[in-house]
Amino acid sequence: MMKENIINIQIILYFSSGHLPKLLSSIKNLDVKDQKVCFFLVDQSENENEYNKVLKEWKNFKEINGISLKLSKQRNYGFGKGHNEIYRKNKKVYKDFFIILNPDSILHSDLIINISRYLDSLKDIRWGLLELKQFPSENPKSYNPVTLETNWASGAGTIINCNAFKKVGMFDENICMYGEDVDLSIRMRIAHYLVLTLPNAKFTHLTKDTDISKESDFTRVNKQAAELYLRYKFAKDSDVKAYMKLFGEEDPHFEEIVKKYKSMRRKLKKRTFYKDFVDKNQDYTNFRWVL
Repeated sequence: MMKENIINIQIILYFSSGHLPKLLSSIKNLDVKDQKVCFFLVDQSENENEYNKVLKEWKNFKEINGISLKLSKQRNYGFGKGHNEIYRKNKKVYKDFFIILNPDSILHSDLIINISRYLDSLKDIRWGLLELKQFPSENPKSYNPVTLETNWASGAGTIINCNAFKKVGMFDENICMYGEDVDLSIRMRIAHYLVLTLPNAKFTHLTKDTDISKESDFTRVNKQAAELYLRYKFAKDSDVKAYMKLFGEEDPHFEEIVKKYKSMRRKLKKRTFYKDFVDKNQDYTNFRWVL
């Protein structure tokens, strides 16, 4: 059976009903030409009142211009495992790629057209991840404006090569939240797949993460634990200790962060040192953040 040429986009919802009106409004205004687009909205809130709010917004959406929305719900698996589950359920209808996108997004009207142009121009390139450009603020990392190469692609909006995703083992399900995209990007690079940024494929990301004063304890604990885990998984013990020293034992969440990190570490089957696939003299910070 031949798979249709559809752009499939996965979006995990977690108490996201407040963001849906803006997201759905931007979807309605997408210029897709003759391209079919399917959004898979999957609610992980595990809350019937929240799901009913989402359901109401979904029912009010009328399929137009070849754009369809499919709504379902599943357990709260977190980010990485949640997207793995959606992929597992739908991979038979996906063609060569799929897209993951955050619900707190506003899609620019020319997003699909620009994605199609990039995919056509990159069809002979061995790419694993294509990062959509966040507007107006970006992640604090660089990309090469000529080759478009970057060290990692943000999970807030990324195109994923299905074959590469399967080959590298999908998202690491030891990570509940934060850092899954960095981890996946590293494994793509180890497998010699390119990780690229698409500067003209833009969407607005309504994130508060750029203001650390608004960062919740949950966010901070999970980010710090994930960073320790990534250093353990891909770097040296000294890199882990250096990061622990950075936030210090006086941190009110120190014990919680370390406990979560050790729980993740116990589940890891294999470490892959960055010195095995990049310059052995390069330190972890440069390896992660700098080309």
